[in-house]
Amino acid sequence: MKKFKPTIVVFGCTGTVGKEVMRQLNTCDCMVRGVLRHPERPYPVPIGSYPSNITYVSADLNSGSQLKEACIGADALFLLTATSPNQIEHEINIIDAARQSGIKRIVKLSAPVIHSPAKVEVSQWHGEIDDYLLRNFDEFCCLRPHSFMQNWERNTFTIRYFGKIYGALGNAQRNYIDCRDVATVAVNYLLAREELKQRSVILAGPQAITNIEMAAKLSHITGSKIEYVDITPEELFSQLTNKAKLPKWLATHIVELDELAIKVPEPARDTITDLILRKPRIMDEYLQESRHLFKRKPLWKLFSTISIIF
Repeated sequence: MKKFKPTIVVFGCTGTVGKEVMRQLNTCDCMVRGVLRHPERPYPVPIGSYPSNITYVSADLNSGSQLKEACIGADALFLLTATSPNQIEHEINIIDAARQSGIKRIVKLSAPVIHSPAKVEVSQWHGEIDDYLLRNFDEFCCLRPHSFMQNWERNTFTIRYFGKIYGALGNAQRNYIDCRDVATVAVNYLLAREELKQRSVILAGPQAITNIEMAAKLSHITGSKIEYVDITPEELFSQLTNKAKLPKWLATHIVELDELAIKVPEPARDTITDLILRKPRIMDEYLQESRHLFKRKPLWKLFSTISIIF
């Protein structure tokens, strides 16, 4: 009897992890359907004139009918939407559509479970979604990374123009994992032939690193002095909202993550070697590949850019 290729639906296919899930599935023996929130979004994996296992659909995350259409005929689903106050509603809508469309397996990108006295609001959002998934789906797995190496790209502005990293981490360490390694775990679970037994998997990278150590690493790869400036949580929140113009919920999230690492030590070594069948990427590898993003720029270039805008 001829074996049919599984069809995998990928939500969040243009995001940091979702894009890499698409790239890796592109080389697998399956059909892949990326879901775009907006039809005009560029495809994360381009479709050429040659035959491809990649297709795309667009769907409004508030439309049950469009979400069901996106899920028709699929076997498994990667669940990830943009982190926002609407995330609970959007991901529950997707879970409902997946169940109604007959999808058998969901692999969800979630967050670590946080216990009191620590508090991370975004983790609470994930907790509500995870609980809903538990009540409404038989086969699923929630992947729980602490932080992505690629999140350092949020700091490129102050690093490039001022040679500064601002944070409220003190001497505490954060555990970082490369999004490509997270994607590999997700792809392995999406395509697993056996039923998924683990419903929750903590994903830790190979090292726990302080911001002081990160400043030294960045100084090395850029050839310029990069300094970590430790400030209070209140000062960090003010900088993120007033200078970086981040929404308050996102600024709060960044501050809460620093406070969490101080209160609850993060893993010092990886948990994924057995899941990806190789050692995970280390921070120095990521920084070497991405050094162009952090290279120092003279301040006059910033001021000349501002003058052109205004």
